[in-house]
Order: sequence, then structure tokens, then C-alpha cells
Amino acid sequence: MDSAHSVTEGNLLKTILGANILVVDDMQLMRKMIGMCLERAGYSNISFAEDGDDALKMISEGMPDLVILDLNMPRMSGYEVCKALRANRETENLPILVQSASETPEERVEVFASGATDFVSKPINQPELLARVQMHLENRFMIQNLSDFHDHMQRELSLAKEMQHALLPQDSLIEEVEQKAGMVIEAEYQASFELGGDLWGLWPIDDTSFGMFVLDISGHGVGASLNTFRVQATMGRHKHLYHDPAAFLLNLNSDLVESFPLGQFGTMFYAVIDTESGAITYAGAGAPRPFIISDDNVRTLDSAGTPIGIIASATYENLTDQLNEGESLFCYSDVLIETPFSNGEMLGENGLRDLVSSKRSEGVGEKLVEKLLATFFEEIQTSLPDDLTAVAFHRTKKVAGS
Repeated sequence: MDSAHSVTEGNLLKTILGANILVVDDMQLMRKMIGMCLERAGYSNISFAEDGDDALKMISEGMPDLVILDLNMPRMSGYEVCKALRANRETENLPILVQSASETPEERVEVFASGATDFVSKPINQPELLARVQMHLENRFMIQNLSDFHDHMQRELSLAKEMQHALLPQDSLIEEVEQKAGMVIEAEYQASFELGGDLWGLWPIDDTSFGMFVLDISGHGVGASLNTFRVQATMGRHKHLYHDPAAFLLNLNSDLVESFPLGQFGTMFYAVIDTESGAITYAGAGAPRPFIISDDNVRTLDSAGTPIGIIASATYENLTDQLNEGESLFCYSDVLIETPFSNGEMLGENGLRDLVSSKRSEGVGEKLVEKLLATFFEEIQTSLPDDLTAVAFHRTKKVAGS
């Protein structure tokens, strides 16, 4: 027997009539009567077992879609068959329609306690039997159809998740930039759903500079994720502007305004870092303000600006700062400052700056992101309400004479 079925609304009745039904009864007359009743109604795949042992053996060899089970049988009763089937993960959801000549309230309680799905009385009322058989088969195939659809969607989401993670900088690229820039790069990315709307990236521009960005698309989940693919593809069309953050954001916004659905947008911070001098040229599009962290100070960069994808007339400005040896540039998504802690309060920008400063004072060095997020997750008692990105660029101090 084979329980594999693909059900659509149009072929549900055909699927039901083709279902595998196992009739279990020690009385040949009852098996024959139930079989004839089912055949007259159009069911064609009917098997018979003479007792509980025989039934379990047949089920182990091929899963039926429904079992019509007598309670009072020699060797193994219907109650024992029910319990055995419910104890097996493969048969725990198999519909079991019990039929019995006795119908006391106590017996009904025991029947359902043993794991039966439904109950019909003997002598068999054929219309009632057929109605219950059809109802339980409809439920089984519809649930199976939903389960198949869920499994299919889960596989698709897993594939999409892998594709989205492939957009993030790969280890080889990070190591290349670290080596050329004399930096250590820390990064953490977590989607609140299978897919997320956050993204960060970096790319070498020339022998002495590289670009980095942090992007947060409005919303989260599948819709936001699809927009990260859209932005990633669009950024690639403006490689000639990688050296000029304001011009890069201007052109990126111009393209995305035409393609972003109404109400969707992205906040972004893009910076070009000179690996020899530590000079930073950057432009913002409404992203949370990054920090530059030293041993005795945390200062913020101005990342204000119109988010990308909203209006075509948005303009962006190049600003400059300096990442000195021993300092760290820390960029993050807004979930870090907007997620309520267990006390109901959010960190906010000031709270995050204090936390970053505290971690720096503890001497966490190049494990700032790791230690900061450990504290963050200790303080929130729910799952992430939004996607999380945290990236730190630690410019190492040169050893004298090196």
C-alpha cells in the first residue's frame, strides 16, 4: 500500500476513492460486509486483516490512509492496536475509525484514550460509516497536502537563505582586506526570520582603499530579502563610483526609486577607508549613526540623509573623519537600539554608546562585537524582532620598526 498522494481541489474526490483502507475484524462476515459497503461507494483499494497482529504486520509493510478497526478481537484487541500505532512516529497520525457493538460512556472514553480517531457503532449503519470514512480521508489528504506545501516552502526558504548569505563578504575577501588594511574585521548577521532585509559588504577599490556599507531594508522576511537582492544587483552597476560615497548613493537611489514598491526603502551607510592614513570618506542615507571608538572616547559619525528608494530628488554629502591606529569603526542596524530589554527599556543610541564604551574599558579589544552582543542577548528575553547586523573594523596599532 502507498500513502503518497498529491491533492488538489479538483482531484480530491478521485484521491479519496483511491485511498488505501485497511479493514481489521476477526469476523469474516463483518470484513465482507464493510468491504462491500466501501466498494459500492466507489472505493477500490481495500485490504483486510483478521486480527491485531495481522493488521500491524500489514501496516509495517505498507501504510494505509485509514484503518477501520474492530475493538474485540482475540490475541490483540483494538485498544492495543490503537496504542501501538500511536506509539510509532510513522503511524501516530494515521486515522483509526473504531467499530464496536458496545457503546457505553466508559468504553467511548477508553476508545479515545487509546488513540482512536473516531467511533462507529455495530451493527454498522452504512451511510454513517461512509460519511465518516470520507470525512477522515478528506482531513488526511488536506493535512498531508498542507504538510507537503510546508515542506516545499521550507526547502525553498532554506535555498533562498543560502543565496542571501552568499551576498555577505566571504572569509577570503575579509582576510584580504584585513591584510591590506592592517585591520581586524568582526561581523555578525542574524535574520529575524529565515530571510532578512539587512546586508553588509565591502570591496577593495584600489591598493590603498576599500569601501564598506551597512544596509537595512524596511520590513523583514521574504519581501525585505528580495529587496536586498535588488540593491545588491544595482550596486554592481555603479562600481565606477565606489570611490565617491555621495555620488554612489545618489546614483543608487536614482535607480531604486523606480524599482522599489511604494512604501519600501532602505537606510544605508557607505564609507571609503584609506588603509594607509585611516582617512574615512562617507555618506549616510538615514542609517543608525556609526561609532568610532578609542580607549577614552566614543564619537558618532553623521549618517543622516534620505533613505534610498523614496524620492528621486534626494542628495547626499561626503563627510570625512579619521580612524586612527588602535581605534574601531562600529556600524550596526537599529534592532540594537530599538529592542526592549527585560525591564521594558530600550538601549537607544546613548545606551548603546555607553555599552560600547564599557566593553572597550573592559579590554575586549578585537572581540567588541562578540562581547557586546553577548550582553545584548542576555538582556532581551524574546527572539529578535528585526534583523541584526553588527560590524566592527579594528585598526591595529603598528609595532615600532615594523
